[in-house]
Amino acid sequence: MSHGGIILDDPARVGNFIHTIDRLCRRPARGEGVQDSPHVARRPLLARWRGVSDDGQYVDRRGVPLVRLSEAGDWPSILAPRGKPATHVISPGIPRADPDVQPGEDAPKILSRVVVALRSTRLRFPHYRLVAQLMESLADSHGKEERARRILREADRTWGWGVETADKGAEHVPFPVNLLLRLLPGFVHDLRVSGRVPLLSGRFRRLRRVLSQGDSKAPGVPALLAAFDPADEGRAARVLLSALMDDLHRQYRRSPLHVRGAGHVFYPLLLLNEHAGPLMKLIEERRADLGRFDPVVVVSYTPGTVPLEDDEEPLWRLVRWRRELVTAAEPDAWRQALMAPLVITAPPVPPDLTRYDAAEPTWVPPARVAPWWSTWTAIALFWMALAGAVGAYAGQTAAWQRSACADGLWTPWTESGRQLAGTQCVGVAEPDYLFTPGNAEMVRVQAVLQRENERAARLHEGSERPYVTIVYLAALTSSDRDTLAAAREGLAGVAIAQKRQNGSAGPSEPLIRILLANAGGRMEHGSRIARLLLRYRDDEAPIVGVVGLDQSRQETVAAIQELGKAGLPMVASTLSADRLVSESPFYFQVAPQNSRQAWMAAAFADSLVEKGEVKRRARVYYSHDVTDYYASNLASRVVARLKDRGFAVERRRFTPVGSAKPGPDDRSEDVYDGEPRDAGVSACGFEGLVYFAGRGIPDFAEFVKGVADKCAGSPPTILGGDDVTRYVADVRVRSAVSGVGYYYQSFAVAPNKCGQPQRHDFYADLFATFPFECEEPGPGRTLDGHAALSYDAAETMITAIRRLGKERHRVPVNSYSVWRQLGTLYTPDQSGHAIEGATGALDFGAGSPRQYPLDKAVLVLRVKGAERPTQVGACGDITRAAKAEFFPWCGSVPTIYR
Repeated sequence: MSHGGIILDDPARVGNFIHTIDRLCRRPARGEGVQDSPHVARRPLLARWRGVSDDGQYVDRRGVPLVRLSEAGDWPSILAPRGKPATHVISPGIPRADPDVQPGEDAPKILSRVVVALRSTRLRFPHYRLVAQLMESLADSHGKEERARRILREADRTWGWGVETADKGAEHVPFPVNLLLRLLPGFVHDLRVSGRVPLLSGRFRRLRRVLSQGDSKAPGVPALLAAFDPADEGRAARVLLSALMDDLHRQYRRSPLHVRGAGHVFYPLLLLNEHAGPLMKLIEERRADLGRFDPVVVVSYTPGTVPLEDDEEPLWRLVRWRRELVTAAEPDAWRQALMAPLVITAPPVPPDLTRYDAAEPTWVPPARVAPWWSTWTAIALFWMALAGAVGAYAGQTAAWQRSACADGLWTPWTESGRQLAGTQCVGVAEPDYLFTPGNAEMVRVQAVLQRENERAARLHEGSERPYVTIVYLAALTSSDRDTLAAAREGLAGVAIAQKRQNGSAGPSEPLIRILLANAGGRMEHGSRIARLLLRYRDDEAPIVGVVGLDQSRQETVAAIQELGKAGLPMVASTLSADRLVSESPFYFQVAPQNSRQAWMAAAFADSLVEKGEVKRRARVYYSHDVTDYYASNLASRVVARLKDRGFAVERRRFTPVGSAKPGPDDRSEDVYDGEPRDAGVSACGFEGLVYFAGRGIPDFAEFVKGVADKCAGSPPTILGGDDVTRYVADVRVRSAVSGVGYYYQSFAVAPNKCGQPQRHDFYADLFATFPFECEEPGPGRTLDGHAALSYDAAETMITAIRRLGKERHRVPVNSYSVWRQLGTLYTPDQSGHAIEGATGALDFGAGSPRQYPLDKAVLVLRVKGAERPTQVGACGDITRAAKAEFFPWCGSVPTIYR
C-alpha cells in the first residue's frame, strides 16, 4: 500500500524510517515547525484579520521534536555520510553533522566539531566564532577589564582596526584633525563594544544579551567578560550553544529584510551518539523554553542493532505526535506534547541501500524548491534594480530640484510653481522661499510676510472675514550683480500693508495672504508668470489681484496683457511709461506718468538756467534697447518738453550692460556713445543739463563711473529719471563713486530720521518692524521710496477689497468685483482724498476715474556718494508737506500733466 507516493508496506520498514527522518528536516512553506501537518487544514492567510476561528488548531505554534533512537546501528553514518560515493537515503540538501563524539569530550569541543561540519554547507556562524575567539582569550582576562577591552579591539574588525590606524597616522596631519583621529575612533569603538547601542553595536549587542542572560541593566561587554569565569565550563558551554543557535535562527528568518532565509528549505540534522550526554542536557534545557525556536533537528542515538520488534511504525508515531501537537486545546497540553521525546527504533540496515536512494521519489518525495527570489542571483538582480531605481529617482529629484527650484522629493503630481530660467529661478512661491540671490535683510522681510500669512490663516478659522490672496509680482532676482535693495524695499512695503490690515478688526476687514512671483531680473519672464497665475487655484484664499510689477519693458507689457485677459486687476507701484494704461482696463498704477515727470524735469532745468548753473542746452542719454519702453518713452517726452522751453537738445544713446550693440540695420540718427561708461566719459565738459533716461542698475552706475574717470573734479550737471532711485537705494553700490554729485527724480518723499515725527504712520511701522531700516548709512536706509510706493499699491488693492464688505448688500470678493471697486477710488466733490498714501494722496480722477493718480508727487533730490539724499523741491499733493518744500512753479503745471 502507498500513501501520497510513500511506500508503507515495506517489509523491513526501512522506507518509513527514512521518510520519518527526512520529513522532520523539511521546512514548511510558511511558519516553522509542524505547521504543514497533512491532518490539519491550513488556515487562510487573512483569517487572522477576518476573525475566522481556527477550531482549536494551534498550527501557528512552533516546535521540532527531540528524536531519540533506542538503537541506531549504522544508520548515523548512512544518514550523514562523509564520503562522496555513499548512497543518499534522505534529501541531499539537508545540512547535517555527525561529530562522532568520543568518551569524555565536553560540550564546547562537541560544538566546535558541529560547526565545522555545518560550515561545509551554506550555513555561517559569525556570532559563534566571535564567542569562541573570546573564550580562548578569557583565561588571561578574567577580572581584568582593560585586558578584555584589548581582546575586544582585536575582535572588532571595523572600528578596532580604525583605532590602531588612527594612532599611527595622526601625527602626520594638522592638530585639529590629529585630535579628531585620536579621539573619535576610540570613542566609537567603546560605544560599539559596550553592546548598548542599537545598530552600531551589532553582534556585540547579541553577545551582551547572552552574557547577561537578557538583563537590560547589565554593564557593557568588557565588564561582563572580565567577570566571566572561564573555569565555569557549564556557563561557557551555554554561551557557545546560545551563539550557535542564534546564528542558525538569524539565517532562517523570513522577512522582507531577510529574503535569503526563505531559501533554506531544510532544517539542519544533528546526530549525537551516547557520548554527547553533556550537550544533550544543554539542548534539552534550552528546548524547555518554548518561547524560543531553534531551527535544528536533534537526533540522539545509541549504537548497535537489535531484531525488529513489532512496535509502531516510525511514520505513524510521527503522525500521531503531529496530531497531538496541532490539536492541543491548551498551551499546557501543547507543551506536554512537544516536550515528550519522540522515541523510535531504527530498523536493521538492509544489504542493498541503492533502492532507497533519494533520487527515487518513490521513497523520498521531491523536496520543496527554494523560492526563486531567495537565490543569490535574484537578490543581486533585486538590489541592482533597486539601486538603479533609487539612482534614477535621485537623479529625477535632483533634476526637478534644479529645474523647479524646489527642495524635497520629487513626485509626479508635485508642482513647485517655480522654474529655472537660465541662472534665475522664476515663478510663484510662499514668502518662506527665497529667490536667490538674497541677503540677510531680504530673509528678514520675507520672514515677516510668512508670519503674516500664517496669522491670516489662523484668523480665518471660524471667521467670516474675507480671506484673499494678493500676488506681489516683481523682479526679485537680478542678473546685474546688485544687492536687490530696491526689491527688498518693495517687499517691506507690502509686508507693512499686510501686517496693518491683518491686525485690524471688523467683519468687513479682509484677511490678506501674500504670494511672491519673480519674473526675472529684467521682467523677461513676466508673461510666463502671468500664465502660471491663471493655473494657480486656491479656493480657500483666491487670488483677487496683483501688485508690484517692475520695469516698463516689453515683457512687462505682455504680462499686463495676460493678466488683463484673465480678469486679474493690477496696481503697479513704480511703473510710469505712458502707454501702460492703454494696455488693459484692469491695470492701475500709483506712480505718475512719464509725461508728468518729463514736464517736471524741463521745468527744473529751466530753473537751473535762470540760476546760471547751466546753459540752455541739454543732452538726453537713453538706453538703446527697443524692449525698454520706459527709457524710450521718457527720453522722447523729456526732449519734447525741453524743446518747448527753448533748449538745444541732443539725443545720445548707449548700449545697456549685457545687451547687443546696434547692428548694420540700425537706422537711428542719434549719436551712439557705446557702453554706459563711455557715455559718462562723453558727458564731461558739457555745460548744459545732462539728463539720464535709463536704468539705475547697472547702467547709471557705469555712467557715473565714466564721469568720475574723466572729470570727477568738475562733473557736468546731471539729472536722472526715477529709475535712478534703484541705484540710490543701494548705499554700498553708490558709495563706490564718492566724488560725483547728481540730481535725480523720485515719486516718494524721503522719511525723516528714526525717532523724529514722520509724514505718515507707514514709516513708524516700517522702522519698528525692520530695525535695520534705521541704519544710516546702511543696507536699509535707502530713502528711495520703493517701500512707500509698494505700500501704496498694496493699500490701494486692500482698500478696494475692504469697501466691498461695507456695501449694503455684501458683494462676493473676487477679481472682477475688486476691479470694479478700484474704479471708484476717486472723490467727485474734492472733499478729501480717496486714500492717504505714504507717497501722497491717491485719487484716480475727479468725476471720471482714470488709471493713474491725480496730481501725484514728483520730487527732485540731490545726492553725492554715500551721503543722505537731500530734497531740492517737489510738486504734487503731498501729505503734511510744508510750503517751502515745493517748487515755486508748481502752480503752472498744465492740467494735462496733473
